[in-house]
Amino acid sequence: MGQFEFGFAKEDITPAYGVDLLGYFNERLNKGFLDRLSLKAAVFRTGNEYAGIVSYDLGFITRPLIDAFDDLLAASGSPLAGKVLYCCTHTHTGPYTDSCFGHSGNDEFREELKVKTIMALNKALKSLAPAELYTTETECSTHAFNRRYIMNNGKTLTNPGKLNPEIAHPEGGIDSLIPIIQIRQHNRPVMMIVNLSNHTDTTGGDYVSADWPGAMEKEIQRVFDYEIPVMSIVGPQGNINHFDVTTDADQTSPDEAKRIGRGYASVVLSALFKLKKQENLNIKTATREFEAPYIQLTDEEYEEAKKTYEENKDAVMEAGRDFTSEDIARGVPAVKKFFAERAMGCRDNPIMEKRIEKQIMIAFNDELAIVSFPAEPFVEIGDAVREGSKYPMTLLAALGMGEVGYVGLPQHYGNGGYETAPSRGLADRHVGEAMIEGALELLK
Repeated sequence: MGQFEFGFAKEDITPAYGVDLLGYFNERLNKGFLDRLSLKAAVFRTGNEYAGIVSYDLGFITRPLIDAFDDLLAASGSPLAGKVLYCCTHTHTGPYTDSCFGHSGNDEFREELKVKTIMALNKALKSLAPAELYTTETECSTHAFNRRYIMNNGKTLTNPGKLNPEIAHPEGGIDSLIPIIQIRQHNRPVMMIVNLSNHTDTTGGDYVSADWPGAMEKEIQRVFDYEIPVMSIVGPQGNINHFDVTTDADQTSPDEAKRIGRGYASVVLSALFKLKKQENLNIKTATREFEAPYIQLTDEEYEEAKKTYEENKDAVMEAGRDFTSEDIARGVPAVKKFFAERAMGCRDNPIMEKRIEKQIMIAFNDELAIVSFPAEPFVEIGDAVREGSKYPMTLLAALGMGEVGYVGLPQHYGNGGYETAPSRGLADRHVGEAMIEGALELLK
């Protein structure tokens, strides 16, 4: 055990004009930015033990890119190689980093990301200085809703539409817990980490945005009256979002990002009086690899996909608007065709190679740890990990160390819902259980 030290650096990763934006099924070319995107790198040390966290204002990053980061660190002899948790805020108004929804990642942007990630980690490493770590927890249940609903016909539907009279009840709940970490140097707060479970999909449109995490950071900085970095670590959010179906309010706009971001900021700021200094800090990291198999299509599912495709094969997406999962609930023909093709690809063009993913755990003492999930896990997966963790405060990092897409538990498959609709890249229905088991093994 040694003196706890902290270092930080930040890099701008706002994409170039015209770059394709991630988040929906249609092409959206960047027309500029509402706010700039960044990567934030935090480095920690006690004695000879190091750990790092890099958070990106991006939709996702994949395992090959993460391996490239660690290879570059190892080649330079960095003590951070293999000890960094890489995660994303999942903004739906940032660039692609890999293929998704038929879109490809931008090679030039990926190379830039490698350079800036290593640059930020090296800067943070060089800026290590004595620090103190404080924690608290709060709750907020007004901005997140389970987005999968059991309908009156017994089927599950994602985003069924506002004021839909066919809604029976939500399929599950949300995670209202918000763990908060504050780092201080010379009695001055120098960084905050906020762990919230919600989907980052409020802005829409063709302009780059950090979505509500960016709005939350700006509001916290406004109250602090200086640019304290706020690192948002998004928790399990695969089956939740910000849409309140009991209202007819428009909830897709930059103003919605501001409303939610400022709302979360108010909740976080009001909890800071409870911050408690963590003593006996002694950093520990652990990693594991596991196979995340691809889902297999049943004969019935394959025939249904072929039938849907034939019925909608001539449909095209109209220009001039975003196509989202809400269009599935509306039965838009072009979107039905899109998902039928994705399902058929499980049989017609299966991925043959094994998919090996990674999880990492960083513990700071016997009370505080953070663990990653290379996916958009359902909230029930996070609940199970927190319940089984020996650490009183366990932060959950979704979209961390990779991305295999939506991951639920076995009961979430086979009854409908966009997230578990079959596609070539969808993980097997038991991968969620494997992630729980692995996370708890790391947290022992």
